[in-house]
Amino acid sequence: MEIFHTGDEHWAIYVGGGEVLHLDPISECPRADSSSTYSSGNIRAVVKQEHVRYAVGSCLYRVNNYLDQVYRLRPVNEIISSAREMIGAQLEYCVKDRKYKHFVTHLRYGTACSRQFCEEPEPGDLINIYNIVSKHWAIYVGGGDVIHLAPLSEDSEAGSSSISILSRRAVVKQERLQDVVNGYHYQVDNYWDQWYTPRLVSKIISSAKEKIGQVVEYSVLDWKHKNFVTHLRYGMANMAQFCEEPEPG
Repeated sequence: MEIFHTGDEHWAIYVGGGEVLHLDPISECPRADSSSTYSSGNIRAVVKQEHVRYAVGSCLYRVNNYLDQVYRLRPVNEIISSAREMIGAQLEYCVKDRKYKHFVTHLRYGTACSRQFCEEPEPGDLINIYNIVSKHWAIYVGGGDVIHLAPLSEDSEAGSSSISILSRRAVVKQERLQDVVNGYHYQVDNYWDQWYTPRLVSKIISSAKEKIGQVVEYSVLDWKHKNFVTHLRYGMANMAQFCEEPEPG
């Protein structure tokens, strides 16, 4: 399960009976929207089993087993038993190194998640960028460039951007992928291809380039950056499948 928090994304594995098991960072200050605690500065986390509503809080989540197309999943009983054996264990933890995702993918597949991180994208691919401030999305247009919504600070002009959860406007920009990523992990994430047919690459790129320079209303909380790129790839905004009922494992 992929859980979308305001400042980061989090992963858990469903073990049945409305319960999930996940890495819960150890911190003195709890999040307001969850019983769990989160901080980019945490160095330890405890393996915890709790009801999905407490792990998720008021956030959106989705069932995301996209690596099933690459790895063979372990038998469900093995996944669950391995997960429960870990309850109470304390592990080193850092938001930036995606340890929580590696933890659950290791349980499901017997291997830590490594696929598609920092790989070479193809034109028209959706790029999921994992930074500390928020999860961000862009669309690859070739030649090392992406087009994305770049949030504007109140004192910036349309030609410059600053990533901020407080930004109320964003400009459509074409920039170097490596400049937008800025040292963080990124992932080619065409997750919705299994339900929707992508538009022709030429149409995706021409539509994206037509929007360069446009200034739009923006909020990290409404996922407008993701809606923007999914509309370009599929001809429609982000299609939900959020908060669906998970199966154990």
